[in-house]
Amino acid sequence: MQLYLFRHGIAEDVSADGSDFSRRLTKEGIDRTRRAAGGLSRLIDPPEHILSSPKVRAVETARLAAEVFERDITTEDSLAHEALDPIVEVVRGHKAESLMLVGHEPTFSRLAEHLCTAGRAADFIQLKKAGCLAIDLRPGGLLSGPRAVLLWALTPKVLRKLAEE
Repeated sequence: MQLYLFRHGIAEDVSADGSDFSRRLTKEGIDRTRRAAGGLSRLIDPPEHILSSPKVRAVETARLAAEVFERDITTEDSLAHEALDPIVEVVRGHKAESLMLVGHEPTFSRLAEHLCTAGRAADFIQLKKAGCLAIDLRPGGLLSGPRAVLLWALTPKVLRKLAEE
């Protein structure tokens, strides 16, 4: 399975109601994320499924990606939290050839490290807003480690540049 971890775009610092959950993408965040998703579409085939954290900024990011890839999104509560095991279980439950998760830091960097090193390394990946990681999950690989190979990590700037070409 190809697993794509797409971090949400630039969001407001404080939401209208003051909660972290309802923070929205800024106008700049919408523009940059749309362009980053466009660049991503030049690199990969549309993922079979797009799962998003239910937090507003992630759902907005997932919708932008879904427009580009002509896919629907499904929200997944585990993507709103930092615990890795529930996210791994969600990924394990999907039989798709490709899956995009849309969510947050530091969870996505930690998830990539966990999958690729069987939990032995820490803090060597830092995913920027509207950046994306591609991970190749080995068949049966979520059962023992190391379970995955990091194929690439692209900054939003690189993704936006690809969209311009």
